[in-house]
Amino acid sequence: MNSRLRDYRLLWRAAISHGNPFGSVIVRFGLPVLVLVALVAQWATHGAAKALIWAWIVVWLALLATWAYRFVPGAVQLAAPDHAKLVPRARGRLVEMFCLIWFAGVVGVVLPSYADGGYELMLFWCVGLTLGSALSAAGHQAGTPVLLAAFGIAIYGDSLPPDVSAALSEPGVQALVLLLSLGLAVLVARLVFPEAGERHWRMVARRARMADLAVNPGMRVDKALGPRSRRWYAAMLRRDNARRDSRSLLLHALGNTHHVDDLAMGLGVLSAVVFALGTFIGWRVGAEVVLGIGWLFACSLLAVPFAISLRMSQLVALRAGEQALVRLAPAMPSTAPDFNRHFALALLRHGFTGWALATAAALLVGVLAGTTRDSLVSLACVCCLMLPMVAAPLRDYAKRGSASAMLPIVLLLASMGVSVILGFSASPVFGSPVLPVAALVSLVFASIAIRHGLRVMERAPVAFPAGRMD
Repeated sequence: MNSRLRDYRLLWRAAISHGNPFGSVIVRFGLPVLVLVALVAQWATHGAAKALIWAWIVVWLALLATWAYRFVPGAVQLAAPDHAKLVPRARGRLVEMFCLIWFAGVVGVVLPSYADGGYELMLFWCVGLTLGSALSAAGHQAGTPVLLAAFGIAIYGDSLPPDVSAALSEPGVQALVLLLSLGLAVLVARLVFPEAGERHWRMVARRARMADLAVNPGMRVDKALGPRSRRWYAAMLRRDNARRDSRSLLLHALGNTHHVDDLAMGLGVLSAVVFALGTFIGWRVGAEVVLGIGWLFACSLLAVPFAISLRMSQLVALRAGEQALVRLAPAMPSTAPDFNRHFALALLRHGFTGWALATAAALLVGVLAGTTRDSLVSLACVCCLMLPMVAAPLRDYAKRGSASAMLPIVLLLASMGVSVILGFSASPVFGSPVLPVAALVSLVFASIAIRHGLRVMERAPVAFPAGRMD
């Protein structure tokens, strides 16, 4: 037993040392603060007993998150075929740890929720979510369907007949389901740690592709583009060449993604999804609820231009190979301010166009959904709160070190927070609504950020975050 525990400790340390997706400063320091605030709120509203139960569940959820997104990816690397030949017991120990940690975490989450009279299908939802997350983190293709099934349980669980819900909530049935789930976890562990080498390397390759698409969407875009997308991009390039639009052509040199036409197509698809989702929710909970808060769903369309602004602000880090070639080119100190100014205006026009398209799409979805005039005004004000994001790509591209990807997010959240606080402060003094005042303050912040970004780019040495050298 002591040797087995030593193996467990050694493999756990080795697995979680491969990477930490929760290593961001915001996650490490912001998440405990949020948990503490939520714990205090639970204590104040529901009493000490409820707060302690909630804290207990959070602890086990943290263990399951660490297990799924830190232990499992590292354990998959440790279970490589060459490692299995050198250390024959490693794969068996990893399967045991996979099942034991998962079982302890699920029991720690489910039992207090039942004692507290929580959701009847909590066990089914928790099993699907955790095992699906583990499969996805390992790179297995079955992860996404299992996660979709778990979310389907969360959405449609309330529509089950009362007799079925009562039968599933019986203690004997829950114990049987828990034991069957343990067998399912063993099966999933065999899928995550296959003995065949080809299956292992296919999982590793799929996980690498997923990581590349999350961090650097333009890396494999040429392979991922279908014939229609290639024709679409070729038509855009021919159009900009015919117009002699120097700023658009400058953005074409960054790669064949992040263009206005792609943004418009993505916003169209997402608008249809948001409208369909709002219609479905209105059918489920009532049209009055959707009319009251439905405009908040339309705000999700602003995530598309915001994500593109974040990606463009990290072009230097994503294009390290091309940057090495750019630095070999002869210096152009006399034309650096003019080029950087031209490049900054191209980025700024691209950001404004994306923000305007997202705002128009959000308002159009709100109008089609029958949103009231006051809600449309609130939606427009929220769109104005997101305007400072257009200044994210305005930076010094000659610096070798890339800025943190979290910095634009932190600055945008700070701008929105200060704007809303000033709106609440001005409301009792001037009798003005909160959101319009916050929108005006955000416009001021956006102008300051844009002016600062333009100055930084004009004073910087000449540099270009090239995405292609052909």
